[in-house]
Amino acid sequence: MEFSEDRVRSAYQAMCRAMRGGWAAMAAAMNTSKKSLENRVYENGGQSMYVQDAMLMQSLSGTTYFAEAVAAESGGVFIELPDIELIDRGEIQTIYMELVDEVGKLAHEWREATRDGKIDKKERARLEAIRQAICTKVTQMNHMTFKVFIECQEA
Repeated sequence: MEFSEDRVRSAYQAMCRAMRGGWAAMAAAMNTSKKSLENRVYENGGQSMYVQDAMLMQSLSGTTYFAEAVAAESGGVFIELPDIELIDRGEIQTIYMELVDEVGKLAHEWREATRDGKIDKKERARLEAIRQAICTKVTQMNHMTFKVFIECQEA
């Protein structure tokens, strides 16, 4: 797999845009100048972005863009786990039912997309969005299930 600087650079740019006040505010929050930040993002003059700085930008911007870019570059997806303390079993069932709904959407969309023997860009995007939703729901459901059924036993 070839590394795509564009995907990661796009994440850096998006994090700067997501920060209230844009690039200037991001640079100030990172205790650097806007020009210095731009040089690191665009790798001008031999400069580059450190992982720690990218993580700081992600935190400051309140996004997961860097994590998503790294996951995509690694051939995977980033799934944010719910930040939860108290979970009731009803919440797990709700996520499970949403998962079942997504699987139904996938079955329908797959039949429609493959009906003519080829998949166009829009069909692929819809299938990918449903895949992401399914992966997210499964991961969230497992995370919540383990919190309820394992951590309760350990307490």
